[in-house]
Amino acid sequence: MLIASLKPRTMGGTTNTGLLTYALARAGHPVACYDADESLQLSAWARDAGDFPCRVHEADTPAFAETVYPTMDHDRINVVDAGHAENHPDIVDSVLEVADLAIVTLSPTQPDYDRLTKPERGTPLAKVIRQSAALRESGQPPTTVVLLNRCQAGAASPKKYAALLTGADPAWTVLSTRIPRREAIASAVGFPCDKPERKAPYDALVTELTRLGHLPEARRHA
Repeated sequence: MLIASLKPRTMGGTTNTGLLTYALARAGHPVACYDADESLQLSAWARDAGDFPCRVHEADTPAFAETVYPTMDHDRINVVDAGHAENHPDIVDSVLEVADLAIVTLSPTQPDYDRLTKPERGTPLAKVIRQSAALRESGQPPTTVVLLNRCQAGAASPKKYAALLTGADPAWTVLSTRIPRREAIASAVGFPCDKPERKAPYDALVTELTRLGHLPEARRHA
């Protein structure tokens, strides 16, 4: 299967892509990673971290569906860091053409919510995802969920923006798992993944995605 990690112009998307991949591998899933963000930050992280769970393939091309997707091992969970949608619309369109699941990273702040739903420039990500249906064999957009990121403990903002998203038209599906605002997570890119603070939230994310039927059952936990 293919998981597309998407984000408006928000922070933490690449971090979530990498640490989700690490959690999937730790749970026993065979994984592969693709860096479709022109910054290639995920590729650099995998090179420098020392404990990244798989090779990261450079795949920042608007021909992703035609040239990258056919080469994947589809018995694995393939995780794609698709970059900022407004910066790479052609690449994101091509990734969405073949994605099984899209995970949208969003910080619970007004600027990030506005970038997702009504950006000053560019197409709202909800519309980008809906429009991908025309490119897909099923005629339907990929299953999409929102992952709230950089959530402050005890703050009201995660609940507020989850309610705004689930009450929007069209409604978003917001995961109950929330990635906390912690320095060990915010500073993860480029450094080893194996820190307790970098494990627990992403183990919870894998558990929730499995419970919702978006992932096959994990074979083991390490």
